[in-house]
Amino acid sequence: MNDMITEQDAAAAKVRNHPTPDAAWPPNQHWFFQNFASVQAALNYLNAAPAQSAGEVSGIARNDGTVGMFYIFPPTAPLQPPQQWLFRNFSSPTDALNYLNAAPAQSDGEVSANARNDGTVGVFYIGPA
Repeated sequence: MNDMITEQDAAAAKVRNHPTPDAAWPPNQHWFFQNFASVQAALNYLNAAPAQSAGEVSGIARNDGTVGMFYIFPPTAPLQPPQQWLFRNFSSPTDALNYLNAAPAQSDGEVSANARNDGTVGVFYIGPA
């Protein structure tokens, strides 16, 4: 749980940390936590098969560029292309809200946002590739 996952190791870490789709799934889903070296490492992990579903991710993009993420595994209904997890930084909560409410607006469970103490906002969201 304390290991930092790099961009290069993200997809392999998901396979290493969890059963593969051709292995028997655990009887129940569970929440897990990982630290990532960057936003891109977190996105690589989330979007590696099977990609987490809406409502199954709570990610915090920190001021230092690292990410702490809680997620459910295995996913209930993995995202299917072209849908994937994306990330954007915004200069204010108002800018983030304007983006999230613009058509097509994100639905429930499709966003994990954090307002940082410097006034900026980091947003993980589901969208087309």
